[in-house]
Amino acid sequence: MKDNMPLISVKNLCKEFNGKKVLNDISVDIYKGDVVCVLGPSGSGKSTFLRCLNRLEEPSSGHILFEGTDICDPKTDINIHRQKMGMVFQQFNLFPHMTIMKNLIIAPMKLQNVSEADAKSYAMELLDKVGLADRANDYPSQLSGGQQQRIAIVRALCMKPDVMLFDEPTSALDPEMVGEVLGVMKNLAKDNMTMVVVTHEMGFAREVASRVMFLDGGDFIEENAPEEFFTNPQNERLKSFLSKVL
Repeated sequence: MKDNMPLISVKNLCKEFNGKKVLNDISVDIYKGDVVCVLGPSGSGKSTFLRCLNRLEEPSSGHILFEGTDICDPKTDINIHRQKMGMVFQQFNLFPHMTIMKNLIIAPMKLQNVSEADAKSYAMELLDKVGLADRANDYPSQLSGGQQQRIAIVRALCMKPDVMLFDEPTSALDPEMVGEVLGVMKNLAKDNMTMVVVTHEMGFAREVASRVMFLDGGDFIEENAPEEFFTNPQNERLKSFLSKVL
């Protein structure tokens, strides 16, 4: 069931790089519990849209309301809001000189003043959920790419975020490792985690998303529930895209 107020409300978002528009006047609402998959060709603005949601990219104009606060307002302390927005990138970005456990507990302890004991306890709980509790004292280099990406997801979850943003989290992985990462994401969706996922994984979008959105040339040109989106696309550009990727 949706709350009346969106968790994230994007209003007239525009982004330009060197005078070239990458996002054109985008408006979209994301509600608690939504799993929104954003699809589109390379260069369509998908990652830029995602990175604008937590201001890793600064919007050129428009507003992004997160839990009712306009995070584009210069007076807003974006770092406070970023703590509630977990982000997982294509690359794992783990600290190579730290153990897995240290990677997981450093942010909650430094940013949220969580005690070391509590941080470790919660981290172990999450590691167990993703099947990596036995690797807590290993270093990132001792893990496969799929395992490192699962750790990157756990690291974001250690901050107890209200929404998880995924920027093509499987694109840097060998094909046989993709499933283990998508499995973790499927379980997050079952646990009602709000997620915005930029992905090329059509099967995941079809199975897990509550809404699928197609971005092309900086515009969201079609949005629908997964079954309708994939079996009955309306827009010619989307029909062409799906004919190439399905």
